[in-house]
Amino acid sequence: MFRKDINGLRAIAVIVVVLFHFNADWMPGGFAGVDIFFVISGFLMTGIIFRGIEEDKFSILNFYIARANRIIPALSLLCFVLFVLGWFYLTPMDYKALGKHLYGSISFLSNIMYWRESGYFETASHEKWLLHTWSLSVEWQFYLIYPIVLVGISKFISLQKMKTMILLGMIIGFAFCVVATYKWPDPSYYLLPTRAWEMMVGGVAYIYPFNIKSKLKIRLEWAGLLLIIASCYFISKEIPWPGYLSLFPVLGTFLIIQAQRNDSIITNNIIFQKIGTWSYSIYLWHWPIVVAIYYFSLGEIFVYIGMLFSVFIGFLSYKYIESIKFNNLFYEAFDYLKFKPAYMILFIGLFGYLAVLSDGFVVRSNNETYTINNITERLKANFGLDKECSNDFTLSDSCRTNESPEILIWGDSFSMHLVSGILASNPDAKIVQMTKSNCGPFFDVAPVRVGDFADRCLEFTDSVRKWLHSNSSIKYAVISSPFTLYYSPDSKVKLRSGDEIIISKDEIKAEFISTLNELKSLGITPVIFSPPPSTGDNIGKCLDQASFFGGELSGCDFNKYQITKIQSTIYDWLLELDSNYNVINLNDYLCNGDVCKTHFENIFVYRDKGHLSIEGSQELGKQLDFYNLITDRRY
Repeated sequence: MFRKDINGLRAIAVIVVVLFHFNADWMPGGFAGVDIFFVISGFLMTGIIFRGIEEDKFSILNFYIARANRIIPALSLLCFVLFVLGWFYLTPMDYKALGKHLYGSISFLSNIMYWRESGYFETASHEKWLLHTWSLSVEWQFYLIYPIVLVGISKFISLQKMKTMILLGMIIGFAFCVVATYKWPDPSYYLLPTRAWEMMVGGVAYIYPFNIKSKLKIRLEWAGLLLIIASCYFISKEIPWPGYLSLFPVLGTFLIIQAQRNDSIITNNIIFQKIGTWSYSIYLWHWPIVVAIYYFSLGEIFVYIGMLFSVFIGFLSYKYIESIKFNNLFYEAFDYLKFKPAYMILFIGLFGYLAVLSDGFVVRSNNETYTINNITERLKANFGLDKECSNDFTLSDSCRTNESPEILIWGDSFSMHLVSGILASNPDAKIVQMTKSNCGPFFDVAPVRVGDFADRCLEFTDSVRKWLHSNSSIKYAVISSPFTLYYSPDSKVKLRSGDEIIISKDEIKAEFISTLNELKSLGITPVIFSPPPSTGDNIGKCLDQASFFGGELSGCDFNKYQITKIQSTIYDWLLELDSNYNVINLNDYLCNGDVCKTHFENIFVYRDKGHLSIEGSQELGKQLDFYNLITDRRY
């Protein structure tokens, strides 16, 4: 029997998910809509399996075929449309990623794929066109295992004992979910073992239906609805999920199903019934629209247009794709060759594999200024930084001039990226490079990180100090750092004394000034370079788009006001030091008015959102004459 209340529940689930994805501020816990879908699926699947077992006519193979006919056609169309549009609008790197996700989604392994890539709520998730298919993969994996287990144990125990086992399995599954969410948060979000209990709750709702009076049904429905609403508004992505709090939307869904109110104005109204009917297709299409708005930096108005379009295209997908009646029954082995969803899986999987194999069909572009390979190379961590020192960022001989050095480059990777620029401005500069990633230019303090990093960092800076005290030829010390590593509110530092503390901005500033004064006491002029203004997270994508489609690199320039509050604090801090020390603020050179440049003609300045590329450092060094900036101003 068709349950209008469950159809209305589907509408509630898809509405809250769509609102969350288009604007998380509207419904911070809207991702719980997926949990509602899981409970509904468990209820319906348990009903199909138990009725089949009771009537002794359940076929596992026919069950799989029916599920495939329901799910695969609309998913295949979405994948095919993305593949075609991606050919025209996606860069090779993004098209290659789409290809990987295509065969992950159509093979129903995308939950495992996305778990291994990153967390669901990370910024990068808005660049994954098929991220939402993780939930379909979880459901499909449940569909594969659940009927085999139930049919298997039905051969040995009674249906009543099977019901008890499902109840116990649900309780154990929930307990495991609570523990696992806090121990392994990312896999717990994506993988079946921590989600199966939600579908089993739906199974419990089917095998243990409530037999209650009409008035109590109304109260039960309202209690369930309030639990769902509270979950969507008072839970947010900062809370580990699914965890124990997932019990609230799951229990809310369970109560509404148990209320069995087919005449409810809440679930049985024309709007919810229509949206519920189209809910699968709406769910499929809404997320790529969200990604398109983000990917192409469309305005806020497109958020509202996108939501309406999601409903419209969901309606079209339901009417013309979902409503197609594929054959569910095959009587002979050769009949299975007519199983059309199998061909859809093969073709979509093949398209995805070819996109990966061809590096995103890079042949689509005639632009040879950049290729996918050298873009990938130039955006690697530390690209170009190690060339002057043959991968040695310490005190090795390869980092020194053969003559008595005059200029020390000391600090972390933000000092490293200046070396190429200094040598470009004066190839004969007598420099020595003493740099170590994440070890800032502080003599007596180091960031606490993994393992014994702080001890090794302090050991490194101690060797720098001893070397300076024994080498009187050094006249200038070029130092740079983002400094944020050392006074973030929740970060610890280790002092030379061995104490670990959370240090304040004023305290780290005092430590820095103490270091500068020690250098001056040795007759060395400190020259402080600020970090370049940060471009934001999309710089790699911007470079890729501009180069591949033959666009102007000026499209990668960014607004000065994108600079974070912490960066602004750094610049203010360095400005205060400027009256007593030589401070070179790269912000002044890279930003003109409100616009900060990312390129000099065809030379791209950055290698990531904060570091200079090797060619960018060289060009900046030549244009600004780093060598003379360092040596001309004396204190």
